[in-house]
Amino acid sequence: METTSNFAMFGIIIGILILLAFKTGLGCGFASLKQREIIYFATLYLIASVVMGYLVGITALNLTQNVLAAGVAMHVIIAAGLIYFGIRTKKEWHYRQCDISRKTFLWLSVPCPACLAALFLVCAALASSTDRSSILIGGVVGATFFIGVCVSAFSISSIAKNLNCKNPSALGMTMLLIGMFYLLSTLMIPAAYIQEQALTVPTHFTNFYEILLALVFMTGLGIVGVIKDRYNRSKY
Repeated sequence: METTSNFAMFGIIIGILILLAFKTGLGCGFASLKQREIIYFATLYLIASVVMGYLVGITALNLTQNVLAAGVAMHVIIAAGLIYFGIRTKKEWHYRQCDISRKTFLWLSVPCPACLAALFLVCAALASSTDRSSILIGGVVGATFFIGVCVSAFSISSIAKNLNCKNPSALGMTMLLIGMFYLLSTLMIPAAYIQEQALTVPTHFTNFYEILLALVFMTGLGIVGVIKDRYNRSKY
């Protein structure tokens, strides 16, 4: 029973990492970045994960609820920023042919408080179920995230180039759709989970199906943004 529970927990953690890495990869993949710059951003998450692992080792577990609550609150601010700057990125490109994607993609790809809170909880969950060093756990989480960001960003960039849709308009549409998804997600987070006094990984809160559904939904948002952008440009 314990083995099954641990297996489920690790599966959920891997799913969360893949989901966050894919979100970051979307921003880096559609923005006007060089491969070296994408690697720099992936490295930021590697460093952030190690720092989160260190903080897990010195932070009381009863503070976990505050970390999660802060992350949920920041989701609303990030969602508003994604929607506003997504619209602005599209308008600047369509009306002025001005590429501001190197700035606005930061809302999608830079480690935000919500992502840092998620990394903290992932590291805390692993630390509570293993006897490994919390810094080592942070390094493993960071390495996984690093690989996920690089693979997703390079893949999205390559596919977008082949489809001739790697431009600020596609990035803006993706930011707009993900911002709307963020707003909806804040409404679906159970309030009871925020009030937990200690770190747990309840099976009723999330499961493989929910993580897969979220990943598919975010992938769909990116595809919808690309298709809509190609359709709009085909009219001119």
